[in-house]
Amino acid sequence: MHPRNIYATPPDFVALARSYPPLRPYVFLTHTGPSIDFKNPIAQRRLTEALLRIDFDISLSLPENRLCPPIPNRLNYVLWIQDIIRETAPDVAVIRGIDIGTGASTVYPLLACRLESTWQFVATDVDKDSLTSARENVNRNHLSDRVVITETSPSKPLLFPLEKDTTSMYEFTLCNPPFYSSADEMAQSAETKEFGPNAVCTGAEVEMITPGGEVAFVSRIFMESLRHKARCRWYTSMLGKMISLHEIVSLLRNNLVDNYAITEFVQGQTRRWAIAWSFGTRRLPDVHARISSPALQGIMPLRTTLYQPLANITSTALLSGILSQVLADVDGVSVILGSSSSGDHIYLVRASANTWSRSARRKKTTAPLQTDMPSQSTPVMQCRIRCRHGLSPTVTDNHKLQGAYLEYQWIDGKERSVFESFVSHVNRKVASSRLTNR
Repeated sequence: MHPRNIYATPPDFVALARSYPPLRPYVFLTHTGPSIDFKNPIAQRRLTEALLRIDFDISLSLPENRLCPPIPNRLNYVLWIQDIIRETAPDVAVIRGIDIGTGASTVYPLLACRLESTWQFVATDVDKDSLTSARENVNRNHLSDRVVITETSPSKPLLFPLEKDTTSMYEFTLCNPPFYSSADEMAQSAETKEFGPNAVCTGAEVEMITPGGEVAFVSRIFMESLRHKARCRWYTSMLGKMISLHEIVSLLRNNLVDNYAITEFVQGQTRRWAIAWSFGTRRLPDVHARISSPALQGIMPLRTTLYQPLANITSTALLSGILSQVLADVDGVSVILGSSSSGDHIYLVRASANTWSRSARRKKTTAPLQTDMPSQSTPVMQCRIRCRHGLSPTVTDNHKLQGAYLEYQWIDGKERSVFESFVSHVNRKVASSRLTNR
């Protein structure tokens, strides 16, 4: 589960039923403690209503014939989007998102708006019954000024809001697509059981089935995103099958999209995955863009967080002094020095041009001095360097790990090679400076 997910500790069903009386008839004792019957769709709905009411002050009406969203799973997705926005759009005053196929509960916009007071949504759906329920849920929670429910149709683009309004900018899309290509596939798949092995699926076919399944659906979103590109900062979608990730990543790579992220949502025995991609230059740290699953390592995005162990340097203060001098000697680089709550020295580095490569240095020595060159308004690379002390994440021998190390975080830039060459240059200079000053 996401580290900020409040359901990492399972809810106390007795306390929950005490606070939300409609849940009481469905709580019973087992040999492991209080529980509810997840096979009972009414019990599922009462639990979802209770969690939203008690934990988020959300009042929800759930139709009997529409999907009952498992709140811990949905919260995982919202928290991941929150991470992405905090990392890549920290200065944006109003965050606008698109929920593709919002469903009867419109649970993603409701949760997100409770967590973030500056977020707004356009939420779409093709099903009239779901649209009616979604509007009622938005109104009953007094969020109609922040969540606009919009009817679309299967023949319209999935990114319909971007087509309809050609001037507005959005920070993200999210989507819980129909997972299955047919009723037979849905009936055969254990993944319809989102609450666990004994759960029941309450979703209607319009919510669960689409021609070609989830791969075709998310592929449509991607192909449409090629038209809109930077009008939305991040395009994202959940996926119900691991194999689907491989197909979507292949699609991204075939279209030369290297700025993407993968995560995993775990609730009980159920796993879901999500993918995000961007046509912008802001980069996510590995903690939000990569997961450790061995089966997925071949499709993970390249690392944006790099480490350089320096076991022979005994303190971060010494390392910081060396690093400060190295950075001061790099032309075209501005540096802002800060510190973390743990006392680590942090350097925010902004490079107006690649001046550190051998070819750039040769050009500097042979080209005539130009004093009237305009400054580069858009940096070619931004990164954050942190001087740390402890066990470097890149080494496994505990006897050799202890010491200072540099942590590089790529923040912004189009070309990975620029970031990597800068890291290599700084590492060499720090190492040689340390040897010289012995």
